[in-house]
Amino acid sequence: MVKWEYIVLPLKTKVHVDHFATEKTPVIERVQDKLNDLGNDGWELVGVQNIRLEDGRLFTVAYLKRQEL
Repeated sequence: MVKWEYIVLPLKTKVHVDHFATEKTPVIERVQDKLNDLGNDGWELVGVQNIRLEDGRLFTVAYLKRQEL
């Protein structure tokens, strides 16, 4: 039977417009690099969820899994 291990990862998703880009598209800072690093370690992104706290703050959580080593 395959066994899995999981990570629940809060993501800092500060969005801004890159003023040097000609297309002016939003940039998510460091998230892609972090997910790529985890992917290189065998983790697979299986879900993402935005969560709003009672005080109104919003943050994003990523759910990842990999086969247990």
